[in-house]
Amino acid sequence: MKRIKYFIFVLVASIVGLVTVDAASVSVKASSTSPTVGSSVKVTVSVNGTGTAAGKAGAWEYCVSYDSSKLTLTSPSSPCVPDGVAGFSSTSKTFTFKVKASGSSKVTVKSAVLYDYASEAKMNASIGAVTITGKTQSDISVNPKTDTPQSDNSFLRKLEVTGYELKPTFKKDTVSYTVEVPNEVTEVNIDAFVEDTGKARVAATPSIEGKVKLSEGSNKVEIKVIAEKGNTRTYTINIKRAETAPIVVKVDGKDYTVLRSLEGIEKPKYFVEGKQVIEDEEVPALTNEAIGYTLVALKDIDGNVGLYSYNGKDYVKYFEINDEVLTLVPKDVVNLVKGYEQKKDIDINGNKVRVYYKDADSDFVLLYAMNVSNGESLWYTYDIKEGTLQRYNEVKVEENSGKNIYFYLAIGFAILAGIALLIVFLMMGLNGRLRKKNEKLVKKLKEQKVKVIEHPVFDTEMKVESWKHMKEDDDSMYDDEAFFAREEVPNNDINSTVEIKSDSFADEPKKKRKSSRKEAKAKKEAEEAELKAMREDFLKTRELEITKELQNVEEPKKAKKRGLKKKKK
Repeated sequence: MKRIKYFIFVLVASIVGLVTVDAASVSVKASSTSPTVGSSVKVTVSVNGTGTAAGKAGAWEYCVSYDSSKLTLTSPSSPCVPDGVAGFSSTSKTFTFKVKASGSSKVTVKSAVLYDYASEAKMNASIGAVTITGKTQSDISVNPKTDTPQSDNSFLRKLEVTGYELKPTFKKDTVSYTVEVPNEVTEVNIDAFVEDTGKARVAATPSIEGKVKLSEGSNKVEIKVIAEKGNTRTYTINIKRAETAPIVVKVDGKDYTVLRSLEGIEKPKYFVEGKQVIEDEEVPALTNEAIGYTLVALKDIDGNVGLYSYNGKDYVKYFEINDEVLTLVPKDVVNLVKGYEQKKDIDINGNKVRVYYKDADSDFVLLYAMNVSNGESLWYTYDIKEGTLQRYNEVKVEENSGKNIYFYLAIGFAILAGIALLIVFLMMGLNGRLRKKNEKLVKKLKEQKVKVIEHPVFDTEMKVESWKHMKEDDDSMYDDEAFFAREEVPNNDINSTVEIKSDSFADEPKKKRKSSRKEAKAKKEAEEAELKAMREDFLKTRELEITKELQNVEEPKKAKKRGLKKKKK
């Protein structure tokens, strides 16, 4: 949408040829104009006067110009903003540079093109710039005004908590002290005076400008003295305010006190104040519904206060990894990224974080973390030197998602093939059961032991439908019972044996007698073959009839059983 809107502005302006107007400016500001070599500096470019009214910039593009021999752009990857659109993207853009060498580098904007929102005319905008001068440690050690070495005195000459005694007594070489106050004291005044007046300065956590708020138990105050040269010294005061019925919990085997107030504690972004019940007492808490976290404040015996996530049972120290855009919370890893199986712990903002790497010498590692803004857990690339974060390899993640789809499709086809094979095996089993059943019927048929005798007079092509028809066609005088009881006559007894009288052949030559025997034998074999074929046809017909008769007998029995079951019900 942003790109389309921008191109519409450009197209209309080029066709109509409207006049240009001066109504906007592009400013450039740096977080530090004198950074040390090796450190990072942020440069923010802002398009001023953007909006929807006449004379306001509606679309723009520009690139940042700088001396690459002095500075290296680390974020974002490109120095150009190709399609800024008012109302659809931020009017400012931050660029992060690493100072690679001493000397000055002018950071400005080039190729800036802006279009008026109302008239869609091209605008002439004033362009700002900023000069960044990198300095080495030796440069910083010299006062540029007097050209004399700078002071490294970082001592305090006096430190006191008004109305209370420091233990031990203050000495400028001693940096750790304790003070005890009654429970009714909720705030104290702290004074710290530097020894190198006019050159050294004090920075305290929490601030000692005004009253310092106290919670029950230990309260840690750190006072940092920064010398003119830049070296520091930190003095610590542990102010112990007496407690009434403290809530003591254990974290990793150590005792912590639950704070009953969040005053003076920096609240993380995306969290809102709420309540949490701990040991039957309601205490203040911070909650984030998007990620399901509840934070409570705990204090150790040394007065160190921290936020801990609490799930109703366990306490886990809570800390965030931040850059300009992302706010992350490290999470336990479920599946490692291929090639990043090696792991180590590094320090990020004073916290130990588990990271994974491919090359031990690389400044880029992976960490698994949850985005506090939406609760989404992903892999992120972390630059150890620059302290920047970036979502890990989004393109490969999408490719892997596509591969996963094909993987699941392959599994689906394999399951379907398995089901098809199962159906085939079931059908084969069913056919086997049917075959066994047919064999059982044939066996029953044979068990009937019905012995038949070939009928010598019926035509082989006639249809014999039953034994009754068979009997009607028989010329014999057998009754039904006698007919069915007849035994099968052996094939060699069906036709009467031709008696050959030896005396009738006595005078015939041997060859003629031999020929007659052959003819008689051949005739007999032909008759036997014909009778055998008739018998096989008859047996096949009878098998079908017996099968039907068995079915007719079994069906009434089954019907009777079904009737009995219905009566029982």
